[in-house]
Amino acid sequence: MTIDIPEDVALQLEKLAKRNDIEVGDLLRELLERDEAERAAKQKRRATGADFARNAKAAGLASPEPVDTSERSREILNTEFADYLKRRASR
Repeated sequence: MTIDIPEDVALQLEKLAKRNDIEVGDLLRELLERDEAERAAKQKRRATGADFARNAKAAGLASPEPVDTSERSREILNTEFADYLKRRASR
């Protein structure tokens, strides 16, 4: 495939590729990948359950056994949430 670009741009690409000791095609690939990554980072998306699980695992917060929070939700609300509210009120 051939792309027609101005000569001055081609010379700049060659100079930059030479400075980075890579081929022009590889330089363009890196620039495109960097642009794609920056665009993806700028896109606002909501975290998914999988994102939370991955982050918890990376932070060492993962449980070795499956935990069914919904099964314990009433207990959690009656104990831990009440303690949380008491701590907040005492500030």
